[in-house]
Amino acid sequence: MALYLLGGTEEAVHTEDIAVRLESFAPEMFSWQKYRDRLDKELVRVALSDAKLKAGFVVGSHSKGWMLTAAGAAFAKKRSAVEKHETPQRRTADDIQLTRERTRLLESDAYARLTGGAVDEITADEADAFFRLNVYVRGDSREKKITRIENHFVNDPELGPLVAKLARRARERK
Repeated sequence: MALYLLGGTEEAVHTEDIAVRLESFAPEMFSWQKYRDRLDKELVRVALSDAKLKAGFVVGSHSKGWMLTAAGAAFAKKRSAVEKHETPQRRTADDIQLTRERTRLLESDAYARLTGGAVDEITADEADAFFRLNVYVRGDSREKKITRIENHFVNDPELGPLVAKLARRARERK
């Protein structure tokens, strides 16, 4: 939840930032046993590692920061008290950006092939373009770009199946 509230669907968040956020809503959950007023960052790191290895909810590491996967974002969103009690608001800059990104994806060559019934003919370059990747984007940067699109659009009725399929292909290319 702390990672979700800190924007972990958009970018990697440092372990210490997550620890500080956790302390504000679960003060003793990640504290020392004897000195309950002290935060144990190692417990936070271990919990994040478990969420990565056992549940597949996060990607990243202590040294590079943590980011939610689509499954992790869905889990956090479902349990977020903020989401449950949110009142309708004006559209934010983030909402406008997501609308633009969705439009870009719907106008992509990969989506055109999907609607034309030729999804298996999508090239590796078209899959990369869908995620705004090229052959020079490698490693964590590549994973972050793919994960960001997944987090926002994997549950979209029009884009979801294509996002899931192309994410697997883009990760294979490395």
